[in-house]
Amino acid sequence: MSNSLSRAVIGPAEQLFRAVIKNALASAEPPKPIIPHEPRYERVLPPLLGEMGGEIRLHIARVEPWLRNGWKVMSRHAAFYPKGTAIYDPEFFAAVDAILNAYGVVGSRGGFIVTPADAYPPQLQAQFNGATGQILLTLEDASKATRQALAEIELRKLFLAWFCTDDRRINDYDHSVLSFASTGWGTWEYRSTAALRPSFKPPAFEEPPEPVPPHVGVQMRYLTHVKPQPRNSDPDWMLSTAKAIAEHLGVDLMVYGHPKGCVIPGGYKTSWDPARPEGQKERELGYLKSCRLMLAPDSGWADLMAWLQVPTLLEMAYTPGDFECLRDNFQPRLDVVDRNRPIGEQVDALLNAPGPVLFSAKSSYFVDKESYPWEP
Repeated sequence: MSNSLSRAVIGPAEQLFRAVIKNALASAEPPKPIIPHEPRYERVLPPLLGEMGGEIRLHIARVEPWLRNGWKVMSRHAAFYPKGTAIYDPEFFAAVDAILNAYGVVGSRGGFIVTPADAYPPQLQAQFNGATGQILLTLEDASKATRQALAEIELRKLFLAWFCTDDRRINDYDHSVLSFASTGWGTWEYRSTAALRPSFKPPAFEEPPEPVPPHVGVQMRYLTHVKPQPRNSDPDWMLSTAKAIAEHLGVDLMVYGHPKGCVIPGGYKTSWDPARPEGQKERELGYLKSCRLMLAPDSGWADLMAWLQVPTLLEMAYTPGDFECLRDNFQPRLDVVDRNRPIGEQVDALLNAPGPVLFSAKSSYFVDKESYPWEP
């Protein structure tokens, strides 16, 4: 028999290739002792290296029990977590980014991948006669698996240097977030089925450090790294639509975002203050407390709005089914702008809805129930 593998099978198959590559590397050059970083963090978990939306949907609620038991977690978004439970260390994340860049690894959804994610999947050929069997797995291009293996090695060495004190044992959480096997496309169908909402909201949202009047918010996505970015915003359309929404509601307009990844136009109130780059995330979270409605790009920003229960209209939904996992547990007020209908009519419908709102779209990532008994 010969067949293409489903994503759920690709994960373990690629893991086998990575294991063989690592074993060959370790045999060729025995591992050297890890030089500890000083100071070392104690009882601190490594970060999720995926996108912000993946951290909100899949990670914060998952790490919450660890935090309640006295652990802390590294995060690029430490402001999302209860005070004193998350750490953002620029030196550590600079070292992480150097490793990711060296091997062409990018954060994607709830983990990290080597792009293109679906390139060169293993192919399977198998023969069974009832008593014995033979399986042949073929990898047309080993460069992707090699880069994955090397990146895993370097990320785990960095983790050992920063976090593993003498009495700190490696646990299932560490292994999960530092592994392509559990964070890549191979297991996405299972991990994307239901998002888990944390039991808390960010401290700066609950108690804004700089309260502002009610307003309409807009964020305009503009990323330029590695792969094409079809989800980038149309700034002219976004600004004109956001101004129309603000006029309809009779409130001010505020542009949210950071120059690294967003369009920050001149002549508007913005959450970005170049004179005060420190503390921007906390200020933004506080501003969102009084945001009447957000016009958002198709990005992790929409996931944040869902968590904070800020009514949101999306500029687009490039893959509409990606948001389906928010329906049950986040219960958001999240819809996509219909450019053929008056915007004021859509704003009123969203704000006056008696309960949660989420546009209808079937996810393409769910595991097919009929094939599940035959999945690994």
